[in-house]
Amino acid sequence: MTSSWNVTKELIENEKAEQHGSTIDVSFCIRATENEAKAAKTVSKPSSGKILHIKDEIVANVLWKTLEIRDFLTSSKHIHTPWGRALSVALTNISKTMGVQPTMSTQEAFLTAFELIRFDVLTNKPYSKTYSTIAGDEKEQCHIRLISRALSLLPMELKSAPWSGPFNRDLLVFNSFVKALDRSYRNLCEMLTLSLFLNNGVVKEQKDYFEIADSLPYMSDANVTLGLVTKHYLEQIVTGRDPASATQSAEKTFLSCTALAADLRRGLLFWDALVKGTKVLKDAGSLSNESYQAFYQANQWLQNKF
Repeated sequence: MTSSWNVTKELIENEKAEQHGSTIDVSFCIRATENEAKAAKTVSKPSSGKILHIKDEIVANVLWKTLEIRDFLTSSKHIHTPWGRALSVALTNISKTMGVQPTMSTQEAFLTAFELIRFDVLTNKPYSKTYSTIAGDEKEQCHIRLISRALSLLPMELKSAPWSGPFNRDLLVFNSFVKALDRSYRNLCEMLTLSLFLNNGVVKEQKDYFEIADSLPYMSDANVTLGLVTKHYLEQIVTGRDPASATQSAEKTFLSCTALAADLRRGLLFWDALVKGTKVLKDAGSLSNESYQAFYQANQWLQNKF
């Protein structure tokens, strides 16, 4: 399964120097294939004289193969597909706005978001008619539903105590899709790693097996906390509160959160980058105009609400 990927230490170290980074993650792999010239360097076949030796080689090749299998990279030239370009735009945008490289959890959130957009799961439509009503008119409800689902993909800073705050059935249902997808991604990465070892693509005697496993994405499940906070905050806004009082209301309601305002701001940056990625998909014909408009209109509505 990993036969088209055998990128060794020399290229990886050169790419790390060019990116001014030291971590092998999804963002690294996307940037390393951002144009045809760079992608061409990664096209290589395994040989007995070029087996992988170190953790960075193993993790990078597993991530690249994962991105190829999931149609973010092409199998022949290793260049970005429309989904890969959308992911690249989102990662680049949030890196610029935050001033630092996105964390692994943020990279995972983008990957999951685009997959769920592709599966028509991350939408503004309810999954059932039996859920509790969202505040606002019908259009506002659609916007709040979509935005809170998207932001629920990000983790929050929480106290080491049981959750204190309301739940929402729609977000819990959405989270069941998220967990199923994320666990499938984790299984795929682990099986690709195992394939490398079983097919003699790597040196089998390693001293850092745990570090290899720990460097693969989706080590833990996502929860819905930021989605719950976002929903509550936006509902306060549509009922007439200003951003400051809406934030205070959220802080009083969700006592388990330790940096609620900062997490909301981080979620807003994630949302903005995600919308820019959907524009790439729409322009490439990979996302219907109807689906794109749901994100675009929600984003227009969201302006000046934080």
